[in-house]
Amino acid sequence: MLQQALRFVPVAVLSALIAPALFLPKGSLDLSVGNIRLIAGLLAILVAWRTKNILLTIVVGMACLLILQMLISTH
Repeated sequence: MLQQALRFVPVAVLSALIAPALFLPKGSLDLSVGNIRLIAGLLAILVAWRTKNILLTIVVGMACLLILQMLISTH
């Protein structure tokens, strides 16, 4: 039973590290369309769910974030 519970530790730790960066980018809750980290994170979650490919998930998430940062910085 303990071994079954320990299987969830990596997911819990990773979630605890990523969630604040996605939902609290400037220290307060931001669920708006202007939160580019949240948009990139949601796209990465979708890629991870559909492909189960860690490297592709990271590449797509980072590429989305970089593209959104470039688009916003030009305006």
